[in-house]
Amino acid sequence: MKKLFVWILSAALCVSLAACTGNAPADETPDVPADEIATAYQNKVAELEAAGGETLTWVQFPCGTGEKILVVTKESSVYGDGETVEADVYQYADGEVKFIASVSSTGTAYPLAFTEEAVLFGGNHTAGKLVIHDGTGELYQLVNMNIEGKTPVLETYDAANGELTLKSSEELSPEEADSFDYYTNAFAEEKAEVIGFQ
Repeated sequence: MKKLFVWILSAALCVSLAACTGNAPADETPDVPADEIATAYQNKVAELEAAGGETLTWVQFPCGTGEKILVVTKESSVYGDGETVEADVYQYADGEVKFIASVSSTGTAYPLAFTEEAVLFGGNHTAGKLVIHDGTGELYQLVNMNIEGKTPVLETYDAANGELTLKSSEELSPEEADSFDYYTNAFAEEKAEVIGFQ
């Protein structure tokens, strides 16, 4: 009976230790300090300016799953209260600043914006969002909205290294397209904020 008790106690201890170590996978990395990310982003902007020979302006903020992203645009593309319709989006992941994708609205009435989930862009007949996570992203774009005789289409892309790879294309009814209108609906629901470059 004593041996059986010792065996049960040993087994329970092994299970207990396994449970403790199972909460921290071997490939898990600690959070990167915010100042390290900010420095990496400053260095990336300086590198881009040196390569392009033009003054850039940039902003970083939490987006997607909460990780900070970098949004960069040409100083000459900024208008109004620090708004722009075109920018490149980057994210610090795996120890480097990765280019995710370029985003663009079709006119100054649709400045680039963001929600907790994504970067938003829009236009008279288009609306879209770029969701970013771990150095990659997904881009959702509605096209042919409110154009008589044309069927609205929802396109979904994988976004990484500035490349967009089409994953799916789905025809929608005008009512479905309106319900998917990421840009207009986010502002109507007071979830969106215009990206401000200072």
